[in-house]
Amino acid sequence: MSGHGLPPIAGGASRGVTTVAIVIPAREAAALLSGCLAAIGQQSRAADEVWLVVGRSTDGTLEIARGLEDDTVRVLENAAGDRATAMNLAVATSSADVFAMVDAQARLAPTYISSALVALEASGAVVVGGPMRPVGRTAVGRALALALRSPFGIGDSQFHFAGPAHSADSVYLGVYRASVFTRVGKYNPALQRTEDDDLNFRVRAAGFDIWLDPGIRSTYLCRGTLGAIWQQYVGYGYWKVALATLRPRAVRFRHVVPAAFVVALVVTGVASATLWLPALPIVLITYLLVAAFAGILSEGRPRSWLLFPVVTMTMHLAYGVGTLAGLLSWQRLARAARRGAAA
Repeated sequence: MSGHGLPPIAGGASRGVTTVAIVIPAREAAALLSGCLAAIGQQSRAADEVWLVVGRSTDGTLEIARGLEDDTVRVLENAAGDRATAMNLAVATSSADVFAMVDAQARLAPTYISSALVALEASGAVVVGGPMRPVGRTAVGRALALALRSPFGIGDSQFHFAGPAHSADSVYLGVYRASVFTRVGKYNPALQRTEDDDLNFRVRAAGFDIWLDPGIRSTYLCRGTLGAIWQQYVGYGYWKVALATLRPRAVRFRHVVPAAFVVALVVTGVASATLWLPALPIVLITYLLVAAFAGILSEGRPRSWLLFPVVTMTMHLAYGVGTLAGLLSWQRLARAARRGAAA
């Protein structure tokens, strides 16, 4: 693979050669910041800068972030509140050579930065990252963690599965050479929840590599309630439509399956009410049986197996509803996406 003329990460983990900034977009994240920063503070190769970019919150996130500031940890206020704007603010403010984008619910392994720098140098890629390793803290969260590691739950999304290092469409979180932002542009703030998909599509379209390396380790703290999962996945489905208005080739078959599932439920529901009563029960029972079998095949506790069908149905229905809502707003989303891309 080629670095396409981008400057090498000389010395790999040498702090004196390469500056690394960690960027943490945070909103309503008061309960998460301390744990996230504690893991960052244990890095074998310390970050040179840590940027807490805080959106408007009702839980005191900004006040907690201010209390965590020191010579390395700095706070920026993000009036817009979205992740894309947060990351753009940090990239515009910092002069670091490498940016590691980290969510507040992520917990980095101590070797995260050093492994990412080695991967950047060895692969020649402009973006590297590892697979998502989900961890649940409640019964629902543990079932969600199983779903996020199951093809039944999330399809063939590459960064959800550990395996040999390879080129990929995307990675979990993402560690970027700073120079890539001058080559392909920054994040599009009109694409909430899919801003990284858009940026990574532009990276690949420009001929650069994205490298998925299982040695870049972190964990992801799953949402712990069905309501939180519903809200999260409605957003994923809705904003995937916004991405499709701008980058239709970034959409995969797996992204439309939940919407088709919702439509199938509506059609069979109408059929049950008007033509043949068993139509909807047959579809629902079939889904739940397949989901239960997938849950049993996954690694986890028996209680998680029982919750697995409930969690996957919540994910799939929410994503599908979000997608259908996005399709109804296609023209508005397309205009906003184009404005964001132009900006």
